[in-house]
Amino acid sequence: MKILVTGAKGFIGKNLITELKNRKYTDIYEFDQDTEPSLLDAYCKDAEFVFHLAGAYQPKDQLEFIDENVGFTSILVNTLKKYKNTCPVMISSPMQVEQDDPEDENEKAGEDLLIKYGAESEAKILVYRFPYIFGKWGRPNYNSVVTTFCYNISRELPIHMNTPDVMMDLVYIDDVVVELIHALEGKENRDNLYCKVPTVYTITLGEIVDLIFSFKKSRDDKSVPDTSDAFAKKLYNTYLSYLPED
Repeated sequence: MKILVTGAKGFIGKNLITELKNRKYTDIYEFDQDTEPSLLDAYCKDAEFVFHLAGAYQPKDQLEFIDENVGFTSILVNTLKKYKNTCPVMISSPMQVEQDDPEDENEKAGEDLLIKYGAESEAKILVYRFPYIFGKWGRPNYNSVVTTFCYNISRELPIHMNTPDVMMDLVYIDDVVVELIHALEGKENRDNLYCKVPTVYTITLGEIVDLIFSFKKSRDDKSVPDTSDAFAKKLYNTYLSYLPED
């Protein structure tokens, strides 16, 4: 199967492509900001499935957000139309897109563009709204607060936590990847219009920080950390992935 992944070098893209290759998917078209733009034509002509993961995670301003999220989605849709390619398209958005915020409105505009395209072309559209995602290969101070805290605490750098009692819904990157591959195979976890990762963890920000500090302490005194529950185990694996290289 020929698979197009936009945002191929991003947090989700890197993890997804690595697992696709592990599962012997070999025809993967990787498209990112530094890819020759003309390649999008060839990729959209031949693709049998599109993972649309491109977008500005923390844009400098609203214009950048519109350009990267809505603008590129429009280009992608028009290129698929050009070649009459009605392959399935998956798009990702943060779960917060229903909030009254200009960036969220533009994120939803990208969703709506693809949903409209799906209705017109009968292409299968899979809209995923992700909670906060944590796991390996994120960028500190960019992808998620969990990534930043793991990176900083492991290096004894300061962290900033104004609201320790705030509740957070999180999904683990490996669970996200498994769900996306299920979508590729036609076995997506759908809830009406939207698709979702079935395993979601709800925990306060303060509890996350306490766990990460306990992981650091266990490394320092060579004790065994408490990873008796699934979330703690996944968070510990995440913490290990951000340890400084010796």
